[in-house]
Amino acid sequence: MKLPGPTRPRAFTLLEIVIAMTVFSMVMVSVMACWKCIIVGTETGRAAAAAAQRARTSMRAIEDALNNAEIIKGPNIQYYAFIADTSQPKFASLSFAARLPASFLYSGYFGDDVMRRVVFDVQKGPDNRDDLILTQYPILAVTSEQNPPKSITLARDVSAFVLEFWSPTEQDYLSEFLPTNDMPPMIRITLAIGHSANDASIPFDVIQRVVAPPVLAH
Repeated sequence: MKLPGPTRPRAFTLLEIVIAMTVFSMVMVSVMACWKCIIVGTETGRAAAAAAQRARTSMRAIEDALNNAEIIKGPNIQYYAFIADTSQPKFASLSFAARLPASFLYSGYFGDDVMRRVVFDVQKGPDNRDDLILTQYPILAVTSEQNPPKSITLARDVSAFVLEFWSPTEQDYLSEFLPTNDMPPMIRITLAIGHSANDASIPFDVIQRVVAPPVLAH
């Protein structure tokens, strides 16, 4: 009787190898796509958190400045005028004098010049987006190339910077405040940052505050 010889292992066919490589490639593509989504989501989350933080820092700077506003009435009123430009529906501009503490942004840059004019307005940034800019300079200083005002970008990609002013006679907020030698009893500030990924007309984050400036008038 003839004994059976040793069994040889069966080799993979070319078709099986191609199918295995195809399945492996599909799995790797899926893994890479998932990994890319995770990275994009993480970066988006970090950017959103940074934008929200900057928005809150911006609002805090506006509140701090308004809470230290000062008006000196008399022959030098032009240096202390309160100017609110709300002619643009989405982007207001605010300029006033304030006696700013050492903790205020860039106070060290001005040394002993604690009495400064601050300006909050929206300008086009280098990426052509709208940024909220804080500019400040000493009240009586003559600005020049050697003595320029100090500007800092508070918030990037601003969707709206809206100011409303409480009117005791109307018992409501108005979109305009014309007196330059006085201040409204309350100011409602709305700051919108970024744009929704699904709808560009919807801001990513909106912060609203009401400030009642304890104005020092002389």
